[in-house]
Amino acid sequence: MKNLYLLFGLLLAGVAAQAQAPADTLKRANPSPSADSPGSGRQLRPLNADRPGVTESPNTIDPGHIQLETDLVRLISTKPAPGSRDRTLRVNALAIRVGVSDKTEVQAFIDPYTVEKAWEPGEPMQRHAGFGDVALRVKHNFIGDDDETEALVIAAIGLVRLPTGGREGAGGYEYGVLVPATYNLQGDWHISAQAAAFLSYDRDEKQHYTELAPSFALDHGINKWLAAFTEFSTRYDVKHEQWASAINLGPIFHITERFQMDFGRRFALSHTATREYYVGLVIER
Repeated sequence: MKNLYLLFGLLLAGVAAQAQAPADTLKRANPSPSADSPGSGRQLRPLNADRPGVTESPNTIDPGHIQLETDLVRLISTKPAPGSRDRTLRVNALAIRVGVSDKTEVQAFIDPYTVEKAWEPGEPMQRHAGFGDVALRVKHNFIGDDDETEALVIAAIGLVRLPTGGREGAGGYEYGVLVPATYNLQGDWHISAQAAAFLSYDRDEKQHYTELAPSFALDHGINKWLAAFTEFSTRYDVKHEQWASAINLGPIFHITERFQMDFGRRFALSHTATREYYVGLVIER
């Protein structure tokens, strides 16, 4: 119940910020009126999503605004051992981002309804289904974000995952710190990198362990409505001394200035990495 109170408190804080904060905060060298604030000379920042890759955006959303990001469907397959395989279907993984100041936003990540199937040699297929955990996060931008003339943008994200789910959840509290950075090049090219560390929970051994997760991404805006990205990500399990690496790529469709859709494929580079197909969307208001 305390976990639910925390989630409600986060959302109420976002609603309060939405009511009190100014709507348009991006300062332009040659300002033009925004749709939300005609004649004000201030505009909203461009839409910046944390999805679809592992490498998140160092940009925050404008104070007083809410951004929803969701995996509509994600199909995940793994081969944890010779002769065995797992398949997971995740439906509607939801991230709620709320801008509370020019440099800070709060977030709630709600794990989706998940269906897991596992096949082991000589054993019948096992099936489990249910909802996952809730993660509460804070993102703060340190460099860039509110100035289009700055090429480098850097932020930090802190998170705690609450064990609100059942068998599909982690089974214990988890913590993490992420530092995403983006360098904006000419011609609408962007190079991004992220350093991340997690204190994850092992449900079977009932103890925490450390994971390190660096990633690198390259994206390019082809035209006003289409962009493409590619990404290399890896995750190192310090306890088991094991790497899981993959390449992620796909297109991004900018339907409007405040609405985008994406789909993509994740290719495993190591036997412990997941192979994934996904479709998602982002909307800001």
